[in-house]
Amino acid sequence: MPKVSIIVPIYNAEKYLRKCIDSIRNQSLSEIEIILVNDGSTDSSLAICEYYQKLDSRIRVIDQPNSGVSSARNSGLKVVEGEFIGFIDPDDWIEKDMYESMYEKATRLNADVCLCDYIEETCSVKTPIKLNLAEHILNKEQVLNNILPNMLSSNNLNSNAHKDVIMGSVWRMLIKKELIKKYNLQFEIGIPLAEDLIFCVQVLLNSNIVCIDPKPYYHYILKQNTAVNSYRENMYFLNRKVHLILEGILINKNVYVQLKERMDIRYVNMVVLNGISNETRKENKKSIKDKIKTINIICSDKKLKNIMKRVNTTGYTIRKRLVLFGLKRSSTLFLYSYYTLLNKIS
Repeated sequence: MPKVSIIVPIYNAEKYLRKCIDSIRNQSLSEIEIILVNDGSTDSSLAICEYYQKLDSRIRVIDQPNSGVSSARNSGLKVVEGEFIGFIDPDDWIEKDMYESMYEKATRLNADVCLCDYIEETCSVKTPIKLNLAEHILNKEQVLNNILPNMLSSNNLNSNAHKDVIMGSVWRMLIKKELIKKYNLQFEIGIPLAEDLIFCVQVLLNSNIVCIDPKPYYHYILKQNTAVNSYRENMYFLNRKVHLILEGILINKNVYVQLKERMDIRYVNMVVLNGISNETRKENKKSIKDKIKTINIICSDKKLKNIMKRVNTTGYTIRKRLVLFGLKRSSTLFLYSYYTLLNKIS
């Protein structure tokens, strides 16, 4: 049995795939299983996978029709044999000692999960992103108090509050297979965003011990024109669905009350960034009338209205207070004008 199984979901990644696979094959921990799931790529990704499969007996290739990243990861989960499971995106790469170090720490501490730091990379800038936790071994209560709140949202609505947010990405995790199988954890199908976060939250809520390996092993490559920074149709409705799924998970585990304030902040940020701001992006080809109509629907959201009744704007920047005032009053035209101008400037 391999010590670690690594699942790579692949869709049209020929430009980056070789570097990704090479970084896995060259791990200092040799007892690994590499599962490459080709999710209906139309470029040469499958051919690259098959080439490496012939080269390295530890590599296994799964070829399936295009069904999305969640489906690809779930296909990998069905066949894994390792003691622990890791995930890597095909356009990223990892340091040579990542899995040896994380596996050693997880097994020595009898942890269900090990999390590492990572490096955000653009073509010109490399930025280490650290967890900055005082404790490197956390029990259930500490995970609930110190990791999950910041993984769900920032601690306030100011734009600069995001610096304490913990990215909920499975590629920074090494997870005990036993835990995944015991709770039948899978990635949500039909959700084209935040599927990582949903899975991470479930993993952490079901873990008894979580350890931190405070080294930036993972290289997360940032690209332009991703879902984060370009217009996406129905972004608000997709994110609302994600929010309801997260809400259901927290309620089921009896921790919703404890995390409700962060969930409310998450909801308002979701409305502003993935709703109103998204509608005003220049890539949105709808008419101004239709944009304003959509923003009006978003501002009429009953859940948003209930949250806004409780929001205290004291301590927020003038710009943020204006936005919050606009949300409280459902000032559709003001919000449309404000974010149209902001998107043009940025």
